[in-house]
Amino acid sequence: MVSRKYASDYRLENVEGKNGKIVTKPVYRGDLFGFSKSHEEVKKLKVIFIVTTIIEWCFYFSSVLINTRAGRTMYVSLPFLAVAFPLLGQSDAVWTFASTKGDATRMVKDKITEKLISWIFMVLFFSFCSIIGHIVFWIRNGETFIDAVFLVLTVLLVFLSWNLFKKRKDLEMKKTGTTVLPEKEDD
Repeated sequence: MVSRKYASDYRLENVEGKNGKIVTKPVYRGDLFGFSKSHEEVKKLKVIFIVTTIIEWCFYFSSVLINTRAGRTMYVSLPFLAVAFPLLGQSDAVWTFASTKGDATRMVKDKITEKLISWIFMVLFFSFCSIIGHIVFWIRNGETFIDAVFLVLTVLLVFLSWNLFKKRKDLEMKKTGTTVLPEKEDD
């Protein structure tokens, strides 16, 4: 489904389907975009984003599975549990980034260059809020070893998110061409 923002990039065209029936399909007729970096650099960047996102999920689930006093405290656990939603968005955007080969549509470009960075920043923000909750918990109640493990996993999540956030300049895309509409319809 194409959102309203990208509807002007598509045109409905009638084509013959499998059964010989005429089928109306949307065809992309907008700008095409490619990465500013070389193919090899983009390939390395895709691996970094995929591996880092997988590691972030591992740290997240490891933290959720640990039964700690800090994990049962609302100002520690709520921001940390909120990390799951932007991490899902990040995973979807990383999947789009990893599966992009060649030129990309404007919708794919926006998902990679804008939404992916937004999701990463939200993971960073909520993880950092959880760390602040850990500090407040530590001042009020003291930290046990298992609470410290939970804190370390949260700090690692912030560190990984920050490293991905710093790579946002490497995701730049430039216009490589345009799919041109014909002047007149052929009858």
